[in-house]
Amino acid sequence: MNVTSTTGRKGTNDLRRDVLARAGSAGVAVADAVVARLAAEGLGPARALGASRDQIAPHVRRSPHLRNGAFVNPEPPSIADPSLQVLTDMARRPGRPRRPVMVTVPRFEAPGDLAVTWLGHATAVVDIDGARVITDPVLSRRCSPSQLVGPGRMHSAPLAPSQLPPLDVVLISHDHYDHLDMDTVVTIADTQPDAVFVTTIGVGAHLASWGIAEDRIRQADWWDEVVVPTGAGELRFTCGPARHFSGRWLERNLTQWGSWAITGREHKVFFSGDTGHSERFADVGDRLGPFDLTLIAVGAYDVMWPDIHVNPEEALSIHRMVSPGTGSDSVFIPIHWGTFNLARHPWGEPIARLQADAGPDKPTILVPQPGGSIDLMTRTGSGVAQPNWWEASA
Repeated sequence: MNVTSTTGRKGTNDLRRDVLARAGSAGVAVADAVVARLAAEGLGPARALGASRDQIAPHVRRSPHLRNGAFVNPEPPSIADPSLQVLTDMARRPGRPRRPVMVTVPRFEAPGDLAVTWLGHATAVVDIDGARVITDPVLSRRCSPSQLVGPGRMHSAPLAPSQLPPLDVVLISHDHYDHLDMDTVVTIADTQPDAVFVTTIGVGAHLASWGIAEDRIRQADWWDEVVVPTGAGELRFTCGPARHFSGRWLERNLTQWGSWAITGREHKVFFSGDTGHSERFADVGDRLGPFDLTLIAVGAYDVMWPDIHVNPEEALSIHRMVSPGTGSDSVFIPIHWGTFNLARHPWGEPIARLQADAGPDKPTILVPQPGGSIDLMTRTGSGVAQPNWWEASA
């Protein structure tokens, strides 16, 4: 009698969960249908949300990293529920600069052997062996589906998307709004018809939904390689692991996220994208390193999401894993800080902590201002002319 009763209650609970799950799925389906209709009618914010689950599915269905239709981290992130204090702190916008941020309008010449121009957040123009790549291009005023609401820039963009120099490759790490901006990539696609888009699997569905031709899109899963011919020779892009998540709408993790190794004839560059700390970066170093240049995220960290964004000390640890034993021969450019207010730490704290770390095998750390350029062969340029520029705004 007791067994029957217990089984009956368990069955009811399972049914309740099933009904709720189905209701949730139905709600997402209805929302997707509404968004698709609004996007088709030209409503910008709806279009900026990107592709639906059904549009993404053909791009990712063969990935070994999918679980029940979504991507997962081998090392699951531990995200705490935000407390009232966290929400209050964020509302006070503690991460804003105290004074206006120094911004330089960059001047581009022919692509060099190894150079970088930081345009803010995770957006950088990288010259490698005569070819030119831009990472995670976001040059709009806000990182949001709408330019009316959402995190806004704390400094002006150094240039408009239409003012970018000729690009060979647009490299995208994942589909979050602060790394994938519809207006920026569509402008690049329209003004630079020869540029190729290289990204993690699934993100290509967003690009295609915005009218970018599929023959211009290359997608890769972890450890896949994409080869792009350029006028200066081939570039090899290897997608590596990262510890993060994805999503632009109600459902998360329908598309992959990753780091990238860029290999030219003579030089190698590592781009972290967004990530928490992971020992898997040692595999990147073993298989693809060491690197002449690393672009690693150092900002937007918080104790509430310790495994989503690395802090500065963890960023240095990643550099040492991907470029072991290189010391000052390898250059580390910190990215993903100072542009959008996405966490509670003070504006200049990531750089202060980064420069205070005096651990072994310390790389050369160069901190260009937004729009600052550095020729890494000579370690000269506008991006190193005033190395302590950030202190005036901290």
